[in-house]
Order: sequence, then C-alpha cells, then structure tokens
Amino acid sequence: MTAQSSPRALLFDLDGTLLDSAPAFLTALDTYCDQVGRPRITEHREHYASAGARAAVAELYNITADHPDFERHRADFLSVYLDIPVTLNRWYPGVEALMTRLTEDGVPWGIVTNKPRPHTEAVLAHLLADTPPPSLVCQGDLPTIKPDPAMLLAAAEALNLDASHCLYAGDHLRDIQAAKAAGMHSLACTYGYLHDNDTPEHWGADDLVHTPHELTEKALQWLTPPQPLH
Repeated sequence: MTAQSSPRALLFDLDGTLLDSAPAFLTALDTYCDQVGRPRITEHREHYASAGARAAVAELYNITADHPDFERHRADFLSVYLDIPVTLNRWYPGVEALMTRLTEDGVPWGIVTNKPRPHTEAVLAHLLADTPPPSLVCQGDLPTIKPDPAMLLAAAEALNLDASHCLYAGDHLRDIQAAKAAGMHSLACTYGYLHDNDTPEHWGADDLVHTPHELTEKALQWLTPPQPLH
C-alpha cells in the first residue's frame, strides 16, 4: 500500500459485519415458516442472516429468483421481518465506538447493505440515532445490489470521494467482489455468518478480519498512510 493509495474513507456492510442481526432475522424466518406452513430451516441458520431474504426464500421453496412466485414470497417474508422487534439486533463489540470515533474525527464513512432501506432505517433509528452514517446505500436505492459495484460507487460519490480512496469491509463473498469491481480496498470479516463451505482466504480481499475488535484495529491502520523511509 502506498501513501497515494491509502483509503480516506471506511465503508461497511451491515449484517454480519457491524450488526449481529441473526436473532432478529432467524426469529422472522421461523415466524414466516410457521405462518406459511414451510419446514423451518435448521442447517447453517445464521448464514442466512448475511445471505439475506433472497437466499432464504430460495432455500425454503427450492426455487430461483426467476420463478414467478419468488418476489411475492420475498415480499411476504420481508413484511414479517419488519414486524420483528428491532431490539433483537445488536452491534458487535467495539463497532459502535468505532463509528462514534470516525464521526468525531471527521473521517468519512458509510454503510452499504443489501438489507432493504425500511429495515435498515428501523435498526439505525434504534441503535445509531445519535451517530448516523454520512453515507447510507441500501437495497432498493438502485436497480442492482452487491456484488454489482453500483452501490459502493454511490456510497463513495455521496462522500465526494473516488472509489479508490475507500476501504470496504464485509463478511460475504459478494462484498469483496463488489469492492474489487468498484476499485476499492477490502477487508473480509470472518466472524460473521459464514457458511461451512466459505473460504474467505480465497476471496481476494486485501486482508482478513477475525474479530470485531480486529475490524477497528485494521480499519484504522488502513487510514494511516505509511511513513516514508529516511
């Protein structure tokens, strides 16, 4: 990493990176399954908190996104999810302090998430009311979602920065794919909701982050340009 390429801004995925949303998501998933008479998902449950509603619907009904009933099922699930108490969500240890520090230090930062905006705003209104992210891009804001880089590019634009001046941290392969496609530096977080078959060391991220506290440590390190040799 050179001084010229050192990131000036930090962008984060939400679920599985900053937010432990598994209790809320899985409560919604179980509630939905019970309502529609589908068997509850019992294997790799937490993985779906990061993989999202699309992956959950595909698994529940054994269909793909081009199925004529897919979007109806997804919308029905998201309606249930929005009714789940937001208090079931919680920040991973240390990340709230990181967001507060970035805000107080004037460091540009933001959240880019495939979580729909109504769900995201409900969480942030409860957990981050005093420290809103300067840049927030959610599912539904643009025609595409990650791994397409458009959401990350929009977040960088909202901060008046080129994408190459941003670092993006996420816990899913699509996060790293989106960052690479956008020309951003990236951190792959391994403490989130990885599937047993996931191999984050092969995703092509600039570095791996194994704990939430390490996210703070490494993110801040990337913001510090290396000193020139004398």
